[in-house]
Amino acid sequence: MIRVSDYSLNYSRQIADGKFTIFDFLKQCRKYDLEAASLHVRNLPSVSTGFLKQVRRAYLDNGLSMSMFTVSTNFGNPSDGERAELEKAYQAIEVGMFLGAPILRVFAGSPKNEADREDAFKRAVASLRTVCEEAAEQGMTVGLQNHNHGALARTGEETLRFIREVNHRSFTILLDTGQFAGSGGASGPVPDALKGTDFMESIRMCAPLARHVRTKFYNPRADGSEPYIDYPKVFDILRGVHYGGILDIVYEPNGHGGDPIDQAMPRIVKYLKSQVQCQA
Repeated sequence: MIRVSDYSLNYSRQIADGKFTIFDFLKQCRKYDLEAASLHVRNLPSVSTGFLKQVRRAYLDNGLSMSMFTVSTNFGNPSDGERAELEKAYQAIEVGMFLGAPILRVFAGSPKNEADREDAFKRAVASLRTVCEEAAEQGMTVGLQNHNHGALARTGEETLRFIREVNHRSFTILLDTGQFAGSGGASGPVPDALKGTDFMESIRMCAPLARHVRTKFYNPRADGSEPYIDYPKVFDILRGVHYGGILDIVYEPNGHGGDPIDQAMPRIVKYLKSQVQCQA
């Protein structure tokens, strides 16, 4: 059964300003009648055991599942930056396991420049396999997210190539509906070679292997639907592969004219839940 989740990074500005805490976020997820919530490590003021115990209890008290834990990594860096990126991932595995996350979201990263793309891809493959080996020891699954026009996993073909070449049982796809090349919401300038790319085809390619889906919203209409993404088509694709996991709401209004999150989120939740009910 598909469940709807909210993502702490949506509230990063409020958290950084001290106006909102992780505990406020989890209470709000309950207010919206969501089934789950995902966290980014940067939104946690501490990763001490004492604080993480409080977060675990807050999940329980609010009737929520821990849907995903995130760390932002860049394994396309030259080899002298690899150790720091690996250490970030290792810490995130430990924190995610303590909180009960079923999947750790990571990025492959970006090349220094286009001439470095193939070498960066090979570095990222090796690093991701190393992360998966550590994750497997602890029982965590690592999910690679497709990401933007300049990164290493920007198309369905590139994302699937990572799956083939990392070739690890603890590695899977974490699908972002708005960050494949060709999407109007994908960040970064569109390279000439990718102009006109059908991002929906990338979604089709990756959906059979996806074990977590991030549903992007930028400027939702009055009914909560998203102008940049044809979600009825996305749901047709997910229905076709019998997807039964999480739909994680990711709201990125900056530069797209979207309403403040407290106005937009109720519409988004209502819309997604209506789409889920249509699938049932």
